[in-house]
Amino acid sequence: MEFLDYLDEEIKHTYNPDDSNSKFKIKDIFNDHWYSFLDANPNLNIRPVVHSEVEKMMGCGSLSNGYAVYSCDNCNNYMYVPFTCKSRFCCSCGTKYTLDRADTIAAKCICCPHRHMTFTISSKLWPLFQYDRSLLNLLFEAVSSTILSWFYEQNHKENFTPGFISTLHTFGRDLKWNPHIHVLITEGASR
Repeated sequence: MEFLDYLDEEIKHTYNPDDSNSKFKIKDIFNDHWYSFLDANPNLNIRPVVHSEVEKMMGCGSLSNGYAVYSCDNCNNYMYVPFTCKSRFCCSCGTKYTLDRADTIAAKCICCPHRHMTFTISSKLWPLFQYDRSLLNLLFEAVSSTILSWFYEQNHKENFTPGFISTLHTFGRDLKWNPHIHVLITEGASR
């Protein structure tokens, strides 16, 4: 049973998304129900990294994880700023990571026309990649090889090389395992 299904079916949580005054956070769901979910589902095969990232996210912003103290020389007031978890799984830290990463990539890109392409594999192969995630690197290699060989076939006299950026997504819109690669590729090329 997936965690969100567990919340709906077993816990009957009372979060009301229409409550505009709510300061409710995803980490509150995990803090309230993560351990009972694990206890109720002992046979789930959850990778250690998932346990680690959930633990980090649940403690994000807690003074018990450390903090910085800022003081005002004029009024002698102190302000405690808790450290964040810096986990991509965390809603706030993950958003910051994503925005920083997008800015870094955008700064390295040239401004030119481009296309978005998606490369996927047969659903019959998905369990293989889920079982051994080190195989996911093969998807990048296959995409790179495909793009470069196709581009060479189209213009082997000029020997142009396209620019492209690849990103792995391991889940589809339905949040089920579905490894695929998104690629931004230039419409032009360089020698």
